[in-house]
Amino acid sequence: MTPHDCLHRRRGARGITIAGALVASGRRGIATTRVLVASGVVALALPAAYAAAAHGAVADAPRSAAAAVGTPDGLLTWISRHPSNAGVAVLPDRGPAAISFGAARRYPLGSTRKILIAGALTAAATDLSQRVPRSEVERFYVPGTDGGAHEHAQLDPTRPTLRQLLRAAIEVSDNASADALLDRIGAGAVDAWARRQGMARQDPIFPVLGEFAAWTRDSAWTQRSPSGRARIALALARAVPAAQIHLPEIAAQRRLAASSVAGAPAEWAQLMRRIGRDGDRELVAALDWPRRQTEQSAHEFDRFLTKGGNLAGVITEASYVRPAGRAGTAVALFLRDLPPDVEQVLRETFAHQQLIVRLATDPAFLAHARQVLGSR
Repeated sequence: MTPHDCLHRRRGARGITIAGALVASGRRGIATTRVLVASGVVALALPAAYAAAAHGAVADAPRSAAAAVGTPDGLLTWISRHPSNAGVAVLPDRGPAAISFGAARRYPLGSTRKILIAGALTAAATDLSQRVPRSEVERFYVPGTDGGAHEHAQLDPTRPTLRQLLRAAIEVSDNASADALLDRIGAGAVDAWARRQGMARQDPIFPVLGEFAAWTRDSAWTQRSPSGRARIALALARAVPAAQIHLPEIAAQRRLAASSVAGAPAEWAQLMRRIGRDGDRELVAALDWPRRQTEQSAHEFDRFLTKGGNLAGVITEASYVRPAGRAGTAVALFLRDLPPDVEQVLRETFAHQQLIVRLATDPAFLAHARQVLGSR
């Protein structure tokens, strides 16, 4: 959902790409990296340009004092030294959690929460070939807040299918598509689906449009309970036209991000393992988008389900990775209250995504990570 800091795609720019960098404008072979725009516009999504960790690719060295976090090892060390800023859960296909670091605490999710909308939609046995008027989607579109995701979404210009909206919400993290689906199936149905998955610590869902509207219209937003924020956001999404949304400056966004929809890494790792092992076919297909990007990714992984999110000071990712012929591993990595320089390095290097791949595919690195993080 991209209310998180606005990121622009830079065509042809060098960056870390893996199980399929997002292809801009439908052009094959043109990977995109996302560059944080210090303009104060948010982008709640960050569809992953996936780590080349599995292939040993290296990004341009960031020119930041926080450059050390630009590698999996460096980020792992940073996490170990900042336990209040990070939650990590690593859950193999079989057995208990391999890592549980701050995993019971709740963290803002950003667009990662769109998985819940997708799960509720597919669980409802809805005919995803059903078409909806494009106007039902466009009314949720807030220009300049999704890093260009909406314009790159492959939607029919007049009557997109529900499947197209699902793929757009997950693969390019289009906020408008996600909000349109949420409006169609109802927030109550999404919350009920999350509870059926055992997510007792999960906040109620609410639309991105309503959240953005609340940021400048509800002075009590950060003091409200999660259910109170959901009620206000749902009401504002119905009452405030997208054209009237104006976002606050980055400093205010960083403060407001703490009040976004939150969840616990432990529960999200369990959810991703459940989906990865026996999830709904349409849900799995939507989340398995990285394997559609390159033949190499399709051959190297049996499943690569993932969804990321970001807000100002927040980066999250929930994944299920199953290398070809091997057991799978679910990883939830949630980062909050990130210093601006650390946040910028992660956006430039995608080291958090490299870390997830290493944790899920490299047993020696996983053992090393367990020593570094322990369980807290």
